[in-house]
Amino acid sequence: MKIGKIIAIVAVVIVVIIGGGAAYLSSLDMDTYRPEIASAAKDATGRTLKLEGPLSLAVSLTPTVSGEGISFENASWGSKPQMLTLRRFEVQLSLLPLLFGDIQINRLVLVEPEILLETDKTGKGNWIFDDAGGATAGAAGAADTAATDTDGGAAAIPHVGELQIKNGSLTYNDGISGETIKIKLTSIEADAASASDPLNFVIQAAYNELPVKLSGKAGPLKNAMDPLKPMQVDLLAEALGLKISIKGAAKVPTQTMDAKIEISAKDLSGLRSLAGDGVPMNIPLNLSADVDAADGNAAINNLKLTLGNSDLAGNISVDSSGKLPKIVVDLSSKRLDLVQLLPASKNDGAAKGGAIKKSSRPGKVLPNDPLPLDALKMIEADIKIAFAEVVTPDINLRDVTAVATIKKGRLALKPMSLQVAGSAVTLSAIVNAGGKVPSVAFEMAAPKIDVGRMLVEAKATELIQGMGNLKIKLSGKGKSVAAIAGSLNGNTTLLMNEGKVKTAAFDAAIGGLSALMGMMSGEKSEWTVLNCVASRFEIKKGVATSKVLLADTEYSTVVGEGSMNLGKETLAMKVSPQSKSATLNVAVPIKIGGTFADPSFRPDELATARRLGGLLGATLFPPAALLALGDMGSGDDNPCLKLAQGGGAKKTSPQTQEKSATSTATTTATEAIKAPLESLSKSLGGLFGKKE
Repeated sequence: MKIGKIIAIVAVVIVVIIGGGAAYLSSLDMDTYRPEIASAAKDATGRTLKLEGPLSLAVSLTPTVSGEGISFENASWGSKPQMLTLRRFEVQLSLLPLLFGDIQINRLVLVEPEILLETDKTGKGNWIFDDAGGATAGAAGAADTAATDTDGGAAAIPHVGELQIKNGSLTYNDGISGETIKIKLTSIEADAASASDPLNFVIQAAYNELPVKLSGKAGPLKNAMDPLKPMQVDLLAEALGLKISIKGAAKVPTQTMDAKIEISAKDLSGLRSLAGDGVPMNIPLNLSADVDAADGNAAINNLKLTLGNSDLAGNISVDSSGKLPKIVVDLSSKRLDLVQLLPASKNDGAAKGGAIKKSSRPGKVLPNDPLPLDALKMIEADIKIAFAEVVTPDINLRDVTAVATIKKGRLALKPMSLQVAGSAVTLSAIVNAGGKVPSVAFEMAAPKIDVGRMLVEAKATELIQGMGNLKIKLSGKGKSVAAIAGSLNGNTTLLMNEGKVKTAAFDAAIGGLSALMGMMSGEKSEWTVLNCVASRFEIKKGVATSKVLLADTEYSTVVGEGSMNLGKETLAMKVSPQSKSATLNVAVPIKIGGTFADPSFRPDELATARRLGGLLGATLFPPAALLALGDMGSGDDNPCLKLAQGGGAKKTSPQTQEKSATSTATTTATEAIKAPLESLSKSLGGLFGKKE
């Protein structure tokens, strides 16, 4: 016995009323049919329908049956006893079609319905019913075959001309994911001329307390459960300041869709109630795309997005037919303005240099929090991007292209290229999360990078001018940044030729270090010639050892040596100056120690005593290690290489050496060293995260 018989019982009553006359009409009690209605529901669904309130009948050519206190039993495994509770309902029927066996509901009104839809851990829904004989029935089964009642008669689903729902609620529990969705149904008004016509609707609701309005049409209704014939959809959703338009066709039983989607907003302020203050305001949004979904796969084609000053175009697809979902992305952009899209607080912080994020480990800088690398094991992907311009808080990037793949937990970014400050940069990276311990590898090359222009465009300084050659090659293992740093192997090289540095600005920036090292002239000219800067660090098991560290100006040459332990975050470096002047100066070696979080700076005691005592002597300078510059691609004409091959500074003749220094000179020199060191400690202390 199906739903048709439930309504047929009511229909028979109405026919009898018309034929029996007004006297019988006035004596009819609808409550006497309560057991038959409940029994019909039990036979059709295998569940109990309770009619606890009074039932009544208003007689006319459109007779109306109403009732109160209705409840319908949930599945035996459900989270609550009732699938549906209803304070009141009204059903208005069309009498003349009913006389010919055609059930037509002119209007159905539901007041304060509470509807619970849920699935179990296998995905079975509570809307799948078992009839009295134990057989499973549901909407899909009704679509496959013509429904018949126990008497063999047709039990067609009745047409509802108008539906009204007032002050209801809908809860959906996903038994697989554990997700719960709550929708408050403030009001629903829907109507359709016939089952062959589209359904027009206006819905006022709230999704998890957020107001939503839906309007449009969908139909014809007779195709709602037909796996072959689609329903046409024209939907407009309004929520959170967004307008979402969906036009196309859909097949509900097979979950297929072919539609055009458009999303627009005057600004994104409405999203803040959902996503917080991080959402940028006063940025208009316009998006359009063609969406296809079938057999568990989905594709977004002809994507066109404008968001403020940014744009994006391309295609995205998801194929879930394999063991893991595979995502294919092909996107391009004329301009991606991250400055405008970043939250205002972060953007302001970036513009001002930003506060250094405190580590979760006291006394440490590098974070030890686990990286979200397990996500690489959950998907496969082929990604291709081509962005003409990317605006970041620090610097603008141009001609950014990259190809990336994710397979078996391994992310490969190769190749990637970009232009920064008019200079070409190439990068590649591999992140392998497939093993017991994740591994990473990174390479970068910038053979002709304009250091001065890069610093200017980054709004950092106009301190330096010159071209450089940068190479980085690193590899490591670990589940956090700290662990990876502690296991790093590889090398970094930097070579800068024939530039110049602004004298006063450089001296201020490094807190008087130039005075200590005699790097600048006594006259303090506006620019000091920077013949070359060279750096090479070899990194093994997290310890970066300086093989070459040199800066040569027209007044002095400075060489660095030592190491940095990236795992322990400790420093053991020394910077040694050599003046090109034969006169006495207070340029002395500086030892850099301590930790990344709390670095220390002090003069080399022995070298300071020798300098203050006037023992300038003959020093072999620079070290022979500078000959390693030859494999940095510097060429024979590189100033640093020429310096190394020339054997360094000339020896000072014994006749010109000072044999001693007076105590007054010693005191004066000591005071000359003290002030720059204090200034240096303050200005460079923040390099590794130290704050005063």
